[in-house]
Amino acid sequence: MLGLQRQSGSTGELHRSARTHGLIARVRRLLGAREPAPDRYLARTLEEELERAGCPVCRLLARKELRGLEALLWEQVTDPLTHRRLLSSRGFCFEHTWALIPAGSLVHSHHGVAIILDRLLRDFLARAGTGGVEVARRWLRPDAPCPACEWNRAAEDTLLWALAWLAGRDPSLVTEGPAVLCRPHAAALIEYVPTERRPALERRILARQERALREGTAEERLGLFFGRRPHELPPRAVSCPACVRARRSLVDDGSWRQSRLHAWVAWLDAPERVGEALGRGFPNPNGRLGHPAPLRAPETPVAPLCLGHLRQLLVTTGSREALRAALEGLERLAEALEGFIASADYRFTSELTPAQRRSWRQVVARFAGETPGVGLHDPLSGSPVRRCE
Repeated sequence: MLGLQRQSGSTGELHRSARTHGLIARVRRLLGAREPAPDRYLARTLEEELERAGCPVCRLLARKELRGLEALLWEQVTDPLTHRRLLSSRGFCFEHTWALIPAGSLVHSHHGVAIILDRLLRDFLARAGTGGVEVARRWLRPDAPCPACEWNRAAEDTLLWALAWLAGRDPSLVTEGPAVLCRPHAAALIEYVPTERRPALERRILARQERALREGTAEERLGLFFGRRPHELPPRAVSCPACVRARRSLVDDGSWRQSRLHAWVAWLDAPERVGEALGRGFPNPNGRLGHPAPLRAPETPVAPLCLGHLRQLLVTTGSREALRAALEGLERLAEALEGFIASADYRFTSELTPAQRRSWRQVVARFAGETPGVGLHDPLSGSPVRRCE
């Protein structure tokens, strides 16, 4: 049996929210209050998704996530309030920074991606260039969580509550149809269900998952174990040398098992080896799925580092030489980015250089990093865990 263990790490907040909802529901029942019901549109949307293969919660979250980023790129690129909010969060986490690429394609606004990240990059250059290592370290520590992660957490909470309400009236909706909940969402759903109904529903969900494991492809099994595939994954790391080393070790040392993002990046690099590991059962080292491994600083201050690895280097060594080398590389990137942004003006008549054409994707890689777990929204070793995923 798979077992629906309550997970820690990246899904911890989801389960805490589910337990809070469960407690509120029990208090309502004790007081004889009427149980609230989801609105008809939400209920019908979930019912339709339950008629399709795959995890309905993952699918709806992916759709909402992309719509939110599309709206930002279409309507809010030059909005001052949006800029201040993104400055506070230093942009987005690993997953949602890379998701700006498909979102930009949908609204034909890769210039919007460039404008948003250019403003953040220039703020960092201005502050770190005059303030030195200490100011750079402070800037590289976000003051707010990734805004897209916040949207997702609120939506996930609502979807699971509504799904639990539907399952309470007809458990077969989540246990007998073509849909099958991924492990993280199945474990979270159980927390929304009244205590006396949990064992029976859990057994039925596990039986449905086991059928899906027997019948599914390796990629479908990976989605069942870890949840949805991100909208965009970085190709094999070629830019940040520290990301290159970390990415190579994902499959070799088994660290791909620690989170959904690690698992999908490893699948991109070595699908055969990940598929083979999945065939041996649920990959859950020490019962700590999602628990982040300690982050190590880059071995050498080689530019250009992504901002996450630059932060690690500055925190552990305080190297002025490393900061100076990084700033020089980022200045060149900002110059190329300026040319790319200028090309959106109808008065632009020049030809873009190859560096300018690449600049918008390169700035995405600098802010996000090319391997999960090392970005600005990931915890440094020894610091309190506040992780976006």
